Amino acid sequence: MRRLVPLSAVLLAVALVVWLAQPSAPVRASLRLALTMDTTSGVTTITTDTILIPTYNYSQALFWQTNATYNIPYPALHWANYGNLPPAKSDKAYTRLTLENDWLRVSILPELGGRVYEMIFKPTGNNELYQNPVIKPTHWGPPEQGWWLAAGGIEWGLPVEEHGYESAIPWAYTIVQSSAGITVTLRDSTQADRLRAAVDVFLPNDRAVLILRPRIENARSTVLNFKWWANAMLAPGPNNTVGPDLRFIFPIDAVTVHSTGDSRLPGYAPSPSQPDKWITWPIFNGVDWSRLGNFDQWFGFFGRPQAQWDFVGVYDTSANEGVVRVFPRTIATGIKGFAMGWAHPIDPGNWTDDGSTYVELHGGLAPTFWDSVSLDAGQSIEWEEAWYPVAGIGAFTAANAEAALKVEQSSGVLNLGVFSTRARGATQVGVWQRSTCNRIAKRDFASIDPATPRTFAVPTGIPLSDLAILFTEGDSLIIGTNEQDCVAPASTVNALPNVSPTNFSVSWTGGDFYTGIASYDVQFKDGYAGAWTAWLTATTQTSSLFNGAHGHTYFFRSRARDAQGNPEAYSNGEWGDAFTTVLTGPAAVMETSRLSGPAFFAPGQPVSATVILSNTGNLTGNIVMTDTLPVSMTLLSGSLSASSGPAPTFDGSRILWSGIITDNASVLIAYALTPTLGLGFMQPQTSTLVVTGGVVPVTRTAVASMARLVYLPLITRNYSP
Repeated sequence: MRRLVPLSAVLLAVALVVWLAQPSAPVRASLRLALTMDTTSGVTTITTDTILIPTYNYSQALFWQTNATYNIPYPALHWANYGNLPPAKSDKAYTRLTLENDWLRVSILPELGGRVYEMIFKPTGNNELYQNPVIKPTHWGPPEQGWWLAAGGIEWGLPVEEHGYESAIPWAYTIVQSSAGITVTLRDSTQADRLRAAVDVFLPNDRAVLILRPRIENARSTVLNFKWWANAMLAPGPNNTVGPDLRFIFPIDAVTVHSTGDSRLPGYAPSPSQPDKWITWPIFNGVDWSRLGNFDQWFGFFGRPQAQWDFVGVYDTSANEGVVRVFPRTIATGIKGFAMGWAHPIDPGNWTDDGSTYVELHGGLAPTFWDSVSLDAGQSIEWEEAWYPVAGIGAFTAANAEAALKVEQSSGVLNLGVFSTRARGATQVGVWQRSTCNRIAKRDFASIDPATPRTFAVPTGIPLSDLAILFTEGDSLIIGTNEQDCVAPASTVNALPNVSPTNFSVSWTGGDFYTGIASYDVQFKDGYAGAWTAWLTATTQTSSLFNGAHGHTYFFRSRARDAQGNPEAYSNGEWGDAFTTVLTGPAAVMETSRLSGPAFFAPGQPVSATVILSNTGNLTGNIVMTDTLPVSMTLLSGSLSASSGPAPTFDGSRILWSGIITDNASVLIAYALTPTLGLGFMQPQTSTLVVTGGVVPVTRTAVASMARLVYLPLITRNYSP
């Protein structure tokens, strides 16, 4: 059953802070309350319902304690009492908040520590977060608390390591809807005189990205040293479990061993692990430790000495799906991976009843569990992270909140993949040789979105270390690897009015991927047939005054140079970037009139030509056109026409037209020619157009030659990638 509520009730629900207590009676799982007023495509929606999860009866063995340092109460589990209870489980109702846009469906369970419970990637239909089919206490967790729930999803660990105290207690929540998306703010407490946390969970309208904004507040009157670790339990793909081809993507060259049961690693049990136990990453003693299938027993590890890049993740190459976490490494310095093992793993019966398993991806404020961060009295710290599914490209090499990029070289072939977290129009991937700045390859995409990742291969023997790969949109860099400023900036002179006074302002703009624009060169030419002439050279200005003469039309173009010294090429456009005509009184201006036709034509082929008469002035003109044809060509009968005004005429050697053309209007005259019998091959034939009636007369020419068709031999080459 789906029940819509009035707008006033929705606004009241959004503003209300709800403390979630144990329900006195089960709530029907079919009840759904719509909390959104707009369900059109492209807009994030939110609903609340209840789900039933089989839950062991551990709650009867809980008792409360308080950590006096942080003034945080927490439930501890009396295992002896729990062991004396019937080992029963029963369906329990949990409140679920579900955020949804075109790409993601994300659910939150406020009663289970405010965790993000599901992140379903709608193009594949897969939940990237592990979801335990039962709620079952384990013996893991902070020693003083004595238990932990491997319920799945993303949980918040405060103020100690090993999942913190609050990952299984109710958190309060508020809901705020904006034009950009919907935010659910989760809060562990509003109590004064304690360390407390709030997490904004924001799903934007237009992106396959979940934005998390944690905030830690020290409301005590003393300095507090504490720990914060968000833990994601991950099982990307369709099976709610992990396979041997799952890979930890840690862009780092060493990791510290936290704990392990693998005798091939330093710090394995029962030897105590210490911060000085570490291995090279990902290869150590000939084993690729980024691949889960190479684990024997459990293995937990930290990036050493801390995060080196602003992303980490996992990717299951068999499922061709994974998860990206993007974060500010200068604030959230800790990254940690953990898996139960593969050849001889920890028994899944410790946490579940169906044999499913997962891996953990932790993100912390401090580099390791042995480290803490400090907050002065009354201080707070907050930051933003982006989490998103990635699919269809293979194990990614680089990632940010906008895109993930896969770069892999094998046997002389560069394999590339691009995943975009939002829908985009024209984009491209460019491959450059860093040492020479020569472009090796370019692939254009008319469109890309989260459902349509792109992959392609580039044959090249250039070492990967000497290649830069850039994914760009217009003049903006989205993401790159081995980034080298080989790309010239882009600039243009801004559009000018058709008519200007003697002194007028010219302006230009530009953009650059990396180092920014250092200077501009601006050229002009006086009239269509004029030569391009330097006006401003190596200027840092973006506008200047130009002095012109009455009746003259001036064309302008620019080029930019970036701080790396890369120069842009001038545009070869017929009219430059912009043009204007200086008039001290009203007049017609015909300077942008043109005569066009093919440069070459085949024997017996008609030669089509067009004349465009354009008045860009500020006065209607009585325009006269004379188009003198080449001596060895004549008009093809019935081909002469005009788009408006009187019909053009032909006097045997000239096409003639005269009529009125209003300002900002054009007339198109079309015709076709045929050569005379005496015309030889490659003899240039020149047409001459003269247009009068404007502020100055206009002359244009066009040259065409009859050419032989030559068929070149077809050359084939065998190629094997």
